[in-house]
Amino acid sequence: MTGPLRPEQLGVTLPHEHVYINMTRTTPQDGYLNVAEEMAEELALFSDAGGQTLIDMTNGELSDYAAPVGWSDDLRVMQQNPDTGSRSIANVLATKELSESSGIQVVLGTGHYYNTYLNKEWFDRNSTNKIADFLIGDLLDEIPGTGVRAGIIGEIASDLSHITAAEERSFRAAARASRETGAMVSTHAASFPTGLAQLDIMVEEGVDPSRVVIGHADTVKSVGYSLELLRRGAFVEFDCLMTCRIGGNLVLGQIQRRVEYLQTMIDAGYADRILLSQDVCQRSHLRALGGPGYVFLFREFRDLAIEAGIDREVLDGIHRDNPRRAVFGE
Repeated sequence: MTGPLRPEQLGVTLPHEHVYINMTRTTPQDGYLNVAEEMAEELALFSDAGGQTLIDMTNGELSDYAAPVGWSDDLRVMQQNPDTGSRSIANVLATKELSESSGIQVVLGTGHYYNTYLNKEWFDRNSTNKIADFLIGDLLDEIPGTGVRAGIIGEIASDLSHITAAEERSFRAAARASRETGAMVSTHAASFPTGLAQLDIMVEEGVDPSRVVIGHADTVKSVGYSLELLRRGAFVEFDCLMTCRIGGNLVLGQIQRRVEYLQTMIDAGYADRILLSQDVCQRSHLRALGGPGYVFLFREFRDLAIEAGIDREVLDGIHRDNPRRAVFGE
Protein backbone atom coordinates (compact mmCIF):
# COMPACT_ATOMS: atom_id res chain seq x y z
CA MET A 1 0.00 0.00 0.00
CA THR A 2 2.97 2.31 0.46
CA GLY A 3 4.67 1.58 -2.86
CA PRO A 4 6.16 -1.29 -4.86
CA LEU A 5 7.81 -4.17 -3.00
CA ARG A 6 10.66 -6.31 -4.25
CA PRO A 7 10.65 -10.02 -3.36
CA GLU A 8 13.34 -9.68 -0.72
CA GLN A 9 11.34 -6.95 1.03
CA LEU A 10 8.37 -9.13 1.98
CA GLY A 11 10.08 -10.81 4.94
CA VAL A 12 7.91 -12.66 7.46
CA THR A 13 4.48 -12.65 5.83
CA LEU A 14 0.95 -13.59 6.81
CA PRO A 15 -0.62 -14.59 3.48
CA HIS A 16 -4.32 -14.56 4.43
CA GLU A 17 -5.57 -11.97 6.92
CA HIS A 18 -7.92 -8.99 7.16
CA VAL A 19 -7.48 -5.55 8.69
CA TYR A 20 -10.92 -3.99 8.17
CA ILE A 21 -13.75 -6.30 7.13
CA ASN A 22 -17.55 -6.46 7.17
CA MET A 23 -18.98 -9.98 7.44
CA THR A 24 -22.18 -8.97 9.21
CA ARG A 25 -24.34 -10.48 6.46
CA THR A 26 -23.42 -13.95 7.77
CA THR A 27 -21.85 -13.19 11.17
CA PRO A 28 -23.92 -10.30 12.52
CA GLN A 29 -22.67 -10.36 16.12
CA ASP A 30 -18.96 -10.73 15.52
CA GLY A 31 -17.97 -10.25 11.89
CA TYR A 32 -17.05 -6.57 11.84
CA LEU A 33 -13.52 -5.22 12.23
CA ASN A 34 -13.77 -1.44 12.15
CA VAL A 35 -11.99 -0.07 15.23
CA ALA A 36 -8.72 1.59 14.28
CA GLU A 37 -7.22 1.49 17.79
CA GLU A 38 -7.85 -2.24 18.14
CA MET A 39 -6.32 -3.06 14.78
CA ALA A 40 -3.31 -0.83 15.48
CA GLU A 41 -2.66 -2.82 18.69
CA GLU A 42 -2.90 -6.12 16.80
CA LEU A 43 -0.48 -4.94 14.11
CA ALA A 44 1.95 -3.75 16.78
CA LEU A 45 1.98 -7.25 18.28
CA PHE A 46 2.67 -8.70 14.82
CA SER A 47 5.58 -6.28 14.40
CA ASP A 48 6.96 -7.22 17.82
CA ALA A 49 6.85 -10.89 16.75
CA GLY A 50 9.05 -10.10 13.74
CA GLY A 51 6.25 -9.74 11.20
CA GLN A 52 6.80 -7.50 8.22
CA THR A 53 4.03 -8.04 5.66
CA LEU A 54 0.34 -8.84 5.81
CA ILE A 55 -1.73 -9.79 2.76
CA ASP A 56 -5.21 -8.37 3.26
CA MET A 57 -7.83 -10.57 1.60
CA THR A 58 -10.80 -8.28 2.11
CA ASN A 59 -12.43 -8.36 -1.32
CA GLY A 60 -15.01 -6.05 -2.88
CA GLU A 61 -18.06 -7.40 -1.08
CA LEU A 62 -16.34 -7.60 2.30
CA SER A 63 -15.18 -3.98 2.03
CA ASP A 64 -18.68 -2.50 2.28
CA TYR A 65 -18.56 -0.06 5.23
CA ALA A 66 -15.34 -1.82 6.32
CA ALA A 67 -13.65 1.24 7.78
CA PRO A 68 -13.72 3.01 11.14
CA VAL A 69 -17.12 4.42 12.13
CA GLY A 70 -17.42 8.00 10.93
CA TRP A 71 -14.53 7.68 8.48
CA SER A 72 -16.73 9.37 5.86
CA ASP A 73 -20.31 10.59 5.57
CA ASP A 74 -20.27 9.93 1.83
CA LEU A 75 -21.90 6.55 1.19
CA ARG A 76 -20.22 6.34 -2.20
CA VAL A 77 -16.88 6.31 -0.37
CA MET A 78 -17.98 3.78 2.24
CA GLN A 79 -19.61 1.29 -0.12
CA GLN A 80 -18.19 -1.25 -2.57
CA ASN A 81 -17.70 0.37 -5.96
CA PRO A 82 -21.05 -0.12 -7.75
CA ASP A 83 -19.48 0.08 -11.21
CA THR A 84 -16.28 -1.97 -11.00
CA GLY A 85 -17.03 -4.12 -7.93
CA SER A 86 -13.75 -2.93 -6.39
CA ARG A 87 -13.05 -2.44 -2.70
CA SER A 88 -14.57 0.65 -1.12
CA ILE A 89 -12.44 3.79 -1.09
CA ALA A 90 -12.82 4.05 2.70
CA ASN A 91 -11.61 0.48 3.23
CA VAL A 92 -8.50 1.01 1.13
CA LEU A 93 -7.51 4.41 2.50
CA ALA A 94 -8.22 3.51 6.14
CA THR A 95 -6.07 0.39 5.73
CA LYS A 96 -3.35 2.50 4.15
CA GLU A 97 -3.36 4.79 7.18
CA LEU A 98 -2.79 1.81 9.49
CA SER A 99 -0.06 0.44 7.26
CA GLU A 100 1.78 3.75 7.33
CA SER A 101 1.40 4.31 11.07
CA SER A 102 2.29 0.73 12.05
CA GLY A 103 5.17 0.18 9.65
CA ILE A 104 3.58 -3.12 8.56
CA GLN A 105 3.57 -3.63 4.80
CA VAL A 106 0.04 -4.45 3.63
CA VAL A 107 -0.67 -5.97 0.22
CA LEU A 108 -4.28 -5.78 -0.93
CA GLY A 109 -6.33 -8.39 -2.75
CA THR A 110 -9.04 -7.76 -5.32
CA GLY A 111 -11.95 -9.96 -6.30
CA HIS A 112 -15.31 -11.30 -5.17
CA TYR A 113 -16.66 -13.36 -2.29
CA TYR A 114 -19.15 -16.22 -2.30
CA ASN A 115 -22.73 -16.47 -3.51
CA THR A 116 -24.49 -15.10 -0.41
CA TYR A 117 -22.60 -11.81 -0.76
CA LEU A 118 -22.68 -11.39 -4.54
CA ASN A 119 -24.80 -8.81 -6.36
CA LYS A 120 -26.33 -11.11 -8.97
CA GLU A 121 -27.68 -8.21 -11.02
CA TRP A 122 -24.17 -6.77 -11.28
CA PHE A 123 -22.84 -10.16 -12.40
CA ASP A 124 -25.66 -10.40 -14.96
CA ARG A 125 -24.86 -6.95 -16.36
CA ASN A 126 -21.14 -7.59 -16.76
CA SER A 127 -19.55 -10.25 -18.91
CA THR A 128 -16.82 -12.49 -17.51
CA ASN A 129 -14.26 -10.63 -19.61
CA LYS A 130 -15.54 -7.29 -18.29
CA ILE A 131 -15.24 -8.49 -14.69
CA ALA A 132 -11.71 -9.62 -15.49
CA ASP A 133 -10.97 -6.16 -16.90
CA PHE A 134 -12.08 -4.55 -13.64
CA LEU A 135 -9.73 -6.84 -11.69
CA ILE A 136 -6.89 -6.01 -14.08
CA GLY A 137 -7.60 -2.32 -13.56
CA ASP A 138 -7.31 -2.77 -9.77
CA LEU A 139 -3.97 -4.52 -10.27
CA LEU A 140 -2.33 -2.38 -12.94
CA ASP A 141 -3.93 1.07 -12.52
CA GLU A 142 -5.54 1.63 -9.11
CA ILE A 143 -8.45 0.60 -6.96
CA PRO A 144 -10.68 3.45 -8.17
CA GLY A 145 -10.39 6.65 -6.18
CA THR A 146 -7.53 5.48 -3.96
CA GLY A 147 -4.22 5.76 -5.81
CA VAL A 148 -3.45 2.26 -4.47
CA ARG A 149 -3.03 -0.87 -6.57
CA ALA A 150 -3.99 -4.38 -5.53
CA GLY A 151 -1.09 -6.82 -5.40
CA ILE A 152 -2.86 -10.16 -5.66
CA ILE A 153 -6.25 -11.59 -6.66
CA GLY A 154 -8.27 -12.85 -3.72
CA GLU A 155 -9.94 -14.03 -1.83
CA ILE A 156 -12.02 -15.53 -4.63
CA ALA A 157 -14.68 -17.63 -2.96
CA SER A 158 -17.10 -20.50 -3.09
CA ASP A 159 -18.60 -21.75 0.15
CA LEU A 160 -20.64 -24.88 -0.56
CA SER A 161 -19.95 -28.38 -1.82
CA HIS A 162 -20.49 -27.02 -5.32
CA ILE A 163 -19.61 -23.82 -7.17
CA THR A 164 -22.58 -21.67 -8.18
CA ALA A 165 -22.96 -20.10 -11.61
CA ALA A 166 -22.04 -16.61 -10.37
CA GLU A 167 -19.09 -18.00 -8.40
CA GLU A 168 -17.84 -19.82 -11.49
CA ARG A 169 -17.88 -16.57 -13.45
CA SER A 170 -15.94 -14.94 -10.62
CA PHE A 171 -13.32 -17.69 -10.76
CA ARG A 172 -13.05 -17.50 -14.54
CA ALA A 173 -12.66 -13.71 -14.39
CA ALA A 174 -9.98 -14.08 -11.72
CA ALA A 175 -8.17 -16.65 -13.84
CA ARG A 176 -8.23 -14.40 -16.90
CA ALA A 177 -6.94 -11.47 -14.85
CA SER A 178 -4.17 -13.67 -13.46
CA ARG A 179 -3.22 -14.92 -16.90
CA GLU A 180 -3.04 -11.31 -18.13
CA THR A 181 -1.06 -9.89 -15.19
CA GLY A 182 0.73 -12.87 -13.65
CA ALA A 183 -0.89 -12.11 -10.28
CA MET A 184 -1.37 -14.87 -7.73
CA VAL A 185 -4.94 -16.06 -7.12
CA SER A 186 -5.90 -16.97 -3.54
CA THR A 187 -9.19 -18.75 -2.86
CA HIS A 188 -11.75 -19.45 -0.15
CA ALA A 189 -12.80 -23.12 -0.07
CA ALA A 190 -14.12 -23.85 3.41
CA SER A 191 -15.28 -27.19 4.83
CA PHE A 192 -15.76 -28.94 1.48
CA PRO A 193 -12.99 -30.11 -0.90
CA THR A 194 -14.10 -27.65 -3.59
CA GLY A 195 -10.58 -26.34 -4.03
CA LEU A 196 -10.10 -29.11 -6.58
CA ALA A 197 -12.97 -27.76 -8.71
CA GLN A 198 -11.68 -24.20 -8.23
CA LEU A 199 -8.28 -25.28 -9.47
CA ASP A 200 -9.83 -27.13 -12.42
CA ILE A 201 -11.63 -23.96 -13.55
CA MET A 202 -8.51 -21.84 -13.39
CA VAL A 203 -6.30 -24.40 -15.13
CA GLU A 204 -8.98 -24.69 -17.83
CA GLU A 205 -8.63 -20.92 -18.26
CA GLY A 206 -4.88 -21.30 -18.78
CA VAL A 207 -3.52 -20.43 -15.34
CA ASP A 208 -0.42 -22.27 -14.17
CA PRO A 209 -1.36 -24.15 -10.94
CA SER A 210 1.70 -22.67 -9.24
CA ARG A 211 -0.03 -19.24 -9.38
CA VAL A 212 -2.97 -20.57 -7.34
CA VAL A 213 -3.30 -20.74 -3.54
CA ILE A 214 -6.19 -22.88 -2.29
CA GLY A 215 -7.28 -21.37 0.99
CA HIS A 216 -8.89 -22.85 4.11
CA ALA A 217 -7.56 -26.30 3.19
CA ASP A 218 -7.15 -27.05 6.90
CA THR A 219 -10.95 -26.98 7.36
CA VAL A 220 -11.27 -30.07 5.16
CA LYS A 221 -10.64 -33.01 7.48
CA SER A 222 -8.60 -35.06 5.04
CA VAL A 223 -4.90 -34.63 4.47
CA GLY A 224 -5.42 -36.53 1.21
CA TYR A 225 -7.24 -33.48 -0.15
CA SER A 226 -4.27 -31.23 0.59
CA LEU A 227 -1.85 -33.74 -0.90
CA GLU A 228 -3.88 -33.94 -4.11
CA LEU A 229 -3.83 -30.14 -4.47
CA LEU A 230 -0.07 -30.20 -3.96
CA ARG A 231 0.36 -32.98 -6.50
CA ARG A 232 -1.53 -30.85 -9.00
CA GLY A 233 0.94 -28.03 -8.44
CA ALA A 234 -1.01 -25.52 -6.33
CA PHE A 235 -0.05 -23.95 -3.02
CA VAL A 236 -2.01 -25.27 -0.02
CA GLU A 237 -2.91 -22.75 2.66
CA PHE A 238 -3.74 -23.69 6.24
CA ASP A 239 -5.17 -20.33 7.24
CA CYS A 240 -8.05 -21.04 9.62
CA LEU A 241 -5.90 -21.13 12.71
CA MET A 242 -8.30 -18.65 14.28
CA THR A 243 -10.11 -21.78 15.49
CA CYS A 244 -7.07 -22.82 17.54
CA ARG A 245 -7.26 -20.15 20.26
CA ILE A 246 -10.66 -19.15 21.57
CA GLY A 247 -11.36 -17.07 24.66
CA GLY A 248 -7.69 -17.15 25.59
CA ASN A 249 -7.61 -20.96 25.60
CA LEU A 250 -5.84 -23.28 23.19
CA VAL A 251 -8.05 -25.74 21.32
CA LEU A 252 -5.59 -28.62 21.28
CA GLY A 253 -7.61 -30.90 19.02
CA GLN A 254 -7.68 -28.26 16.29
CA ILE A 255 -3.95 -27.64 16.68
CA GLN A 256 -2.90 -31.28 16.76
CA ARG A 257 -4.79 -32.19 13.59
CA ARG A 258 -3.18 -29.35 11.71
CA VAL A 259 0.29 -30.20 13.00
CA GLU A 260 -0.19 -33.82 11.92
CA TYR A 261 -1.35 -32.79 8.43
CA LEU A 262 1.52 -30.33 8.19
CA GLN A 263 4.05 -33.00 9.08
CA THR A 264 2.54 -35.36 6.49
CA MET A 265 2.84 -32.75 3.74
CA ILE A 266 6.40 -31.90 4.74
CA ASP A 267 7.39 -35.58 4.80
CA ALA A 268 5.88 -35.95 1.32
CA GLY A 269 8.29 -33.30 0.02
CA TYR A 270 5.98 -30.30 -0.23
CA ALA A 271 7.44 -27.98 2.42
CA ASP A 272 8.03 -25.28 -0.19
CA ARG A 273 4.34 -25.00 -1.18
CA ILE A 274 2.64 -24.72 2.21
CA LEU A 275 1.29 -21.42 3.56
CA LEU A 276 0.10 -20.68 7.10
CA SER A 277 -2.10 -17.87 8.40
CA GLN A 278 -4.81 -17.13 11.00
CA ASP A 279 -7.53 -15.40 8.89
CA VAL A 280 -8.40 -12.81 11.51
CA CYS A 281 -11.86 -11.68 10.36
CA GLN A 282 -13.98 -11.33 13.52
CA ARG A 283 -13.55 -9.32 16.70
CA SER A 284 -13.32 -12.51 18.75
CA HIS A 285 -10.21 -13.39 16.73
CA LEU A 286 -8.29 -10.41 18.11
CA ARG A 287 -5.46 -11.28 20.48
CA ALA A 288 -6.74 -8.74 22.97
CA LEU A 289 -10.08 -10.56 23.10
CA GLY A 290 -8.63 -14.05 23.51
CA GLY A 291 -8.27 -15.03 19.86
CA PRO A 292 -5.09 -15.83 17.95
CA GLY A 293 -4.50 -12.32 16.63
CA TYR A 294 -1.74 -12.05 14.06
CA VAL A 295 0.80 -13.77 16.36
CA PHE A 296 -0.53 -17.24 17.24
CA LEU A 297 1.60 -18.81 14.50
CA PHE A 298 4.76 -17.36 16.00
CA ARG A 299 3.97 -18.19 19.61
CA GLU A 300 1.85 -21.18 20.68
CA PHE A 301 1.62 -22.91 17.31
CA ARG A 302 5.34 -22.68 16.64
CA ASP A 303 6.21 -24.17 20.03
CA LEU A 304 3.77 -27.05 19.65
CA ALA A 305 4.83 -27.76 16.05
CA ILE A 306 8.53 -27.90 17.03
CA GLU A 307 7.68 -30.08 20.01
CA ALA A 308 5.91 -32.45 17.59
CA GLY A 309 9.05 -32.74 15.48
CA ILE A 310 8.68 -30.11 12.77
CA ASP A 311 12.01 -28.41 12.11
CA ARG A 312 12.11 -24.74 13.08
CA GLU A 313 13.92 -23.90 9.83
CA VAL A 314 11.05 -25.43 7.87
CA LEU A 315 8.63 -23.19 9.76
CA ASP A 316 10.85 -20.18 9.06
CA GLY A 317 10.72 -20.99 5.35
CA ILE A 318 6.94 -21.32 5.41
CA HIS A 319 6.64 -17.86 6.98
CA ARG A 320 9.24 -16.10 4.86
CA ASP A 321 10.14 -17.96 1.64
CA ASN A 322 6.85 -19.57 0.65
CA PRO A 323 4.77 -16.36 0.59
CA ARG A 324 7.48 -14.79 -1.58
CA ARG A 325 7.35 -17.75 -3.97
CA ALA A 326 3.57 -17.59 -4.14
CA VAL A 327 3.28 -13.82 -4.65
CA PHE A 328 6.16 -13.39 -7.08
CA GLY A 329 5.93 -16.73 -8.88
CA GLU A 330 9.43 -17.86 -7.96
